[in-house]
Amino acid sequence: MTLILILSLICSFINAQDKAFEPKITLKWAPTGLIMGNVSFQGEYSLLTKSSLTVKIGVPAGRTHDANFDGHNVDMHMKAVSFLAGFRRYLSKQVMRGFYIEPFFTYVHHTSDGTGEGELDGQPVTMDFTNAYNGIGIGVQLGAQFIVANRLVIDFFFLGPQLTSSINNFRAIDPYHSGAWTNIQADEAEQDIKDFLNQFPFIRNKVDVHVDNMNRTVTADFNGPLMGIRFGVSIGIAL
Repeated sequence: MTLILILSLICSFINAQDKAFEPKITLKWAPTGLIMGNVSFQGEYSLLTKSSLTVKIGVPAGRTHDANFDGHNVDMHMKAVSFLAGFRRYLSKQVMRGFYIEPFFTYVHHTSDGTGEGELDGQPVTMDFTNAYNGIGIGVQLGAQFIVANRLVIDFFFLGPQLTSSINNFRAIDPYHSGAWTNIQADEAEQDIKDFLNQFPFIRNKVDVHVDNMNRTVTADFNGPLMGIRFGVSIGIAL
């Protein structure tokens, strides 16, 4: 509540300073996209005094995430492609300023890969990991946008619940041995992969894990709805 009050006071002050300027387009960059391995650019086009259309495109930018497998560090290399389109309705009387509510549609394709060292039944093992996630979702974003000195745009989206239809496919394979895993090794591999995946909130305890002894492979798949919250900040210019 305190945050909303502070944002309201800031917004009122900035709007009072820049009433004469009515932007038609804003171009913004969202640095929070770097967390998931992409560079996100957002455009906004004013339709009416209180309404606008928004489009955000995220292009792949490699990022490394540290994880743990069987007590050893793993560098997971991540990248993502994303798209978002929304219809924004502002609550203030100024063009593209103040608090807003924005129904939106979003799509994300996220991939990651890495290599982990461990042991199975006392024998050293090297596992190659690959993961692919696809999600299509809808949600409603709450936020506040400020325009400083008629040009600098600060868009703070602080609450955006969304429901996503998601498909996630994870695969871990031991490509460096020729023989099949024993049952003991297979059981250890299954538990190690479950522990590994529990480090990632969006698939934690949600996957079906299967072990292929002959091909020394563990797969973990998920297909279903996921709830999430979208939040962050973007900065840019008004035209």
